[in-house]
Amino acid sequence: MNTNEAILIPPWQTLRFRLLGFLPLCFFLARAVEYIIVAKTPEQMLWSCHISNLMLAAGLFMGAPILIRVAVFWQILGVPPWILATTMEMAWLKPVTLVSIFSHVGGVIVAIVAIRRVGAKRGSWIPSLIYFVILQQITRLLTNPGPYTNVNVAHFAYGPMKEWFASYWTYLVANTSAVALTLIIIEFVLLRLFPIRAK
Repeated sequence: MNTNEAILIPPWQTLRFRLLGFLPLCFFLARAVEYIIVAKTPEQMLWSCHISNLMLAAGLFMGAPILIRVAVFWQILGVPPWILATTMEMAWLKPVTLVSIFSHVGGVIVAIVAIRRVGAKRGSWIPSLIYFVILQQITRLLTNPGPYTNVNVAHFAYGPMKEWFASYWTYLVANTSAVALTLIIIEFVLLRLFPIRAK
C-alpha cells in the first residue's frame, strides 16, 4: 500500500485502530468471569456499561463508527452511577475489585480514544437512546424486580424516587426523557471536543 492509498483509508479502518477492540473485549470477558462464574450473578452482565464494552469492541473490530459512537455515550454515562455505587460500597466496607475499576475506567479511556479518531456526529444520541430502551426492556424480561437485580433501572427508580411514580409506565416515560436529555447534553459536549475531521 502506497502513501496516497493510506491517506484515503479512514482512521477507524486501519488495523492498528481495529486491534484496540481487544481491550474492551477483555474488560467484558473479565467482568463476565467475575459475575457469572465467581459471584453467580449473571444478570449483572446486562448493565449497559458492560454491554457497551462489548459493543465498543465490535465497533472497533468492524470499523463501524455508529457502534463506536453509541458505545461511547454509554461508557461516559455509566461512570457517574458507578462512582456513586462504588462510594456507597466502600462506605459499607465492601471491597471494589480491580476488574470493576479496569472495566469502567479502562472502558471510558478506550471510548475517548475511539471517538477522538472517529469523531462525534450530530444525531448520534437517537440510536444511543433506542439502544438503551431496547436493552432496558430485554433486562426487564430477563431479571426479577429486586433491590439487587434492578439492572439498568429496568423495574423501578432507585431509592426514594421509587415512590414518585404511580405505575411502571409513568416511570418509563420519565426515565426515558431524562436519559434522552442527558444523551443530548453529552452529544453537545462531544461535538465540540471531537468533531469529525475534514478529509
